[in-house]
Amino acid sequence: MALIKKQQRVALVYPPGEQKISEPIPPPNMTIAVLADALAGNGCEVFQIDAEKEWFDRIQFLFSARQTELLFDKDGVDAFVKGKAPARLAAEYERLSALLLGELGLPSVDFVGITLVDMRAEPLIINFSALLALAVKKKFKARTAIGYRGMPKEGYFYLLRKYPCFDYGVYARWGEKALLEILKDAAGESSAMIGTVARKGARLRNYPDGAARRPRVPHPRYDDRILEKYKAYDGDILSKYNPDASFAKDLVKRDKRYLVTPYAFELTCTGACAFCDNDNRVPTDMKSVDQVIDELSELKEKGATGIYFINSSFNNHYRQAEELCEKMIKHRLGLKWFDCANLRIMDEPLLDKMKAAGAVKLTFGVETGSQRLMNYVNKGTTVEKAARYLEYSDKIGIWNHIELIAGFPTETEKDLQDTLALIDRIKDSVDLYTLNPFYFYPNSRFYREPRKFGIRILPAPPMQLLNFFYPIYRIVQQYSLKFDEIGGLPWKEKNEQIVRSVTALSEKIRSIATFRAIGNEHVYLLNCLYDKLGHGRKPLIRKMVKVLTTKFKPYNLNFFMDDFRTSFSKDKDPRIFLPLKDTPFLGEELP
Repeated sequence: MALIKKQQRVALVYPPGEQKISEPIPPPNMTIAVLADALAGNGCEVFQIDAEKEWFDRIQFLFSARQTELLFDKDGVDAFVKGKAPARLAAEYERLSALLLGELGLPSVDFVGITLVDMRAEPLIINFSALLALAVKKKFKARTAIGYRGMPKEGYFYLLRKYPCFDYGVYARWGEKALLEILKDAAGESSAMIGTVARKGARLRNYPDGAARRPRVPHPRYDDRILEKYKAYDGDILSKYNPDASFAKDLVKRDKRYLVTPYAFELTCTGACAFCDNDNRVPTDMKSVDQVIDELSELKEKGATGIYFINSSFNNHYRQAEELCEKMIKHRLGLKWFDCANLRIMDEPLLDKMKAAGAVKLTFGVETGSQRLMNYVNKGTTVEKAARYLEYSDKIGIWNHIELIAGFPTETEKDLQDTLALIDRIKDSVDLYTLNPFYFYPNSRFYREPRKFGIRILPAPPMQLLNFFYPIYRIVQQYSLKFDEIGGLPWKEKNEQIVRSVTALSEKIRSIATFRAIGNEHVYLLNCLYDKLGHGRKPLIRKMVKVLTTKFKPYNLNFFMDDFRTSFSKDKDPRIFLPLKDTPFLGEELP
């Protein structure tokens, strides 16, 4: 029986953003596909709109210089959606909104849900979403919701106050249930809303998230028309990379189209790492191996050649991981795939099976080169094991990606030096790095058991002092809770230490691998090269990737990028390294 009594026509929109990722060809967004599956299974007619793809591929080129200027004008859009823009300016925005609505092909709907995914204070995401919301309200009288679980409820209070075109803001940990309840509320039915800020007349009301748990790992219901736009021949892929790499022409056969699709089979985690917000006390939500095989087969039928797993880890359960590999081999899926792999439940035979089953790139959460810190955060492994498995994984041809965290609580200069030494030690086995400043998650063990870890959590600031939307340049502590180390550094000094640690690790990586090895995964390129050359030729693939990625054209730019310095580099944006008073952090007073 459908949860929603009245069938509704719902559009789910993934808006464009300039600063999300810089892949030359990104995988399609899984969020709207997951939400579409939940809504369609409950009686809704659903339309998926990948405005990100449409904008960067086509629509941006239809806008005049003046219309583009208006779209990026934060104050102008703000005035327009509030009905306070001068008549001439309002008329210009009306024409712009009509063009936007028409080019997206949005049909008549009752409701529009916009997934913010990675909310930033860049004008494109905010203005695009606000203009679209106002346009559908005027044309279809549709209700609108925006959502992203990574932003706290206070952020949605801010957005809904600022932009009256939004009716709901969803911060629920699992958005499918929250959106179903919102649709019931919008239809005038009895609703038990969760994790939502809702507009009720002239007031905003908060409906807490509570302890709601996802009943199952989501199934993405991809729109075939969207997937078709993400398929690319080898020539399309290689054309996005260094045009001076003459050898790339010899690789082009145009006999196969590549498509990398996101998919998940387990979001819970059995680990108990103190910094992670994934609570290991929650029972596993892993799908059965047979269900995974069936769903991967469906994606292959839709044209997928690669799978970008969005799991907490591929191998949380040794036997299930082994069985899944065996069945992927048995059923000859032939899919190349990318996933996280934990070092707690790992050995060489499992790595062999993962390779045979199609593993191209594995991301290992190494976090630190300090055994003391590994023990402190309950990583469940050793520095020696990490080095050993990375070396073996590289030996059998897998592309190794490691994650590092700078500035853990209690971190000392020796801990930092140990991590720098590990980076040197494993440099020949690592192909890609992700470097994160320490982030204090509110659901982590650090938060639940602060005294056990020597942490004193500082009081949260008043709501009006919070800064929710960071600027184009990342700052180190965006939403991180503030804390003092008991017997150690107070918050101000700790935050400065985090910046220093990030800088030191970033400079070390740059010195051995250049900034090109930080962050950009190049999943389509790896899918293509491994498909053509195989794991046994990884040394050649590595050389090719180094040459090809000297220049590349991100999907959201119209030129080849050759400056790969990250925001952690002092040369990129020195404002990040100014004292705290010069850069507003969460909880700092704003001008």
